[in-house]
Formats: sequence, structure tokens, C-alpha cells
Amino acid sequence: MSDTLNTVILGIIEGITEFLPISSTGHLLIAEQWLGERSELFNVAIQSGAILAIVLIYWRRLLNLLTRFDEPAHRDYLAKLTVAFLVTAA
Repeated sequence: MSDTLNTVILGIIEGITEFLPISSTGHLLIAEQWLGERSELFNVAIQSGAILAIVLIYWRRLLNLLTRFDEPAHRDYLAKLTVAFLVTAA
């Protein structure tokens, strides 16, 4: 298959699986095996796009959390968010 078609297929898989409670990265790796494609740069780029989309959608809420850190509810939310990121990264 052409690189463009493979990219479209992988993009569709990423788009469908990113916001479901399943591993979008795992699905990309499986699809890359089936398609015979393997690109770490592609995975980083497509994951970055998903992260950027979340930041663009929730930028007001994120800014509000960071600028109103003195409120207990915001500190609590940021603490939980930080723990979630750390657990996921580990």
C-alpha cells in the first residue's frame, strides 16, 4: 500500500481509539505490524496531535487551574491530575 493510505489508516485508528478506554498506542502498533510500517516519529507526531487537541479544547480550564491555584478545589484537582500523569508515565 502507499504511504499516504497507510498514514490515513493509522490516523483513523488513532482517532477512533484515542478517547476510548483502550490503548490507542497498542492498536497503532498492531496496525503497523499488519501494514508493514513502523515509525516512531509517526507515533510521536500523532500522539502529539491528540495532546494538542485536548489542550486547545480545554485551554480555558487549564489556564483557570493554573492561575487560581490558591483555591483548594483547584489545588486538589491539580494534585490528582499530577498523580494520574505520574502513574501513567511510570
